[in-house]
Amino acid sequence: MGIRFRRLREAKGETPAQTAAAIGMGRKTIDRIEKGTQGTKQPVIKALCDHFEVADQERSHIFSLFVRSGERGWWEAYFDTGSRESVNPDFPLFLESEQVATLIRTFEAEIIPGLLQVPEYLVELQAVQLPAPEEVAEQILGLRAHRQKLIFGDNHRPGIEFLLGEAAMVYLSKLPRKVRDGQIERMLEVDAMPNASIRVLTGLHAAVAGSFTLLTASPDLPPFVYLDSVDGCRYIEQPDVVSLYERTFEGARERSESIREYLK
Repeated sequence: MGIRFRRLREAKGETPAQTAAAIGMGRKTIDRIEKGTQGTKQPVIKALCDHFEVADQERSHIFSLFVRSGERGWWEAYFDTGSRESVNPDFPLFLESEQVATLIRTFEAEIIPGLLQVPEYLVELQAVQLPAPEEVAEQILGLRAHRQKLIFGDNHRPGIEFLLGEAAMVYLSKLPRKVRDGQIERMLEVDAMPNASIRVLTGLHAAVAGSFTLLTASPDLPPFVYLDSVDGCRYIEQPDVVSLYERTFEGARERSESIREYLK
């Protein structure tokens, strides 16, 4: 929902401050709504829809997202508002979009993607990352499990394509057998789902520049690119740049094989 309002504001040529003034809100409130870091009340949604002259069909969809999400973000229990160590401040925008997505395409060069990770694999991954407080590590585990439950639950199953660099599988093979076998079993379960596929790249490919996720939030919105890094996350929405990532994903997919073929 937040990304929709941001695009509507940008299409109108307004700054967050101008939109806030027009509907009688604070600029920081608009910022938080657009980033998905604040639950949005129904009167505020109506005011924004009225201000942007949102058509009835679009307005209905926005309100359906509101009913689905509730007034508090489901992720808030995992978000440390004091230190912000557990979840990057910009990450909830991705979480919000992910939960209503119709198509998710993810390329990961060296690790198993978060939506596929079993808890034991994530613990191994946390062990080699920069030290974090124990409570933060637990919050991340909880957040990861909750994301997966929502994505693979009965109520919402978007199309999902995972492309894994061969390095991710090589690193997985070096983990303790219990972790490795459990992670492979989970990936095969997901690959067997009618809406999902997992493929492994086995040589030089178009996506050697790095990992990314292409996310289509709904059929009537263009996709955007999500990039994760050590110092935060970034969103790319420019159509020509997004198209470049789409072509990169497609080119890399041509150099891959299904995970079942890879594991033979």
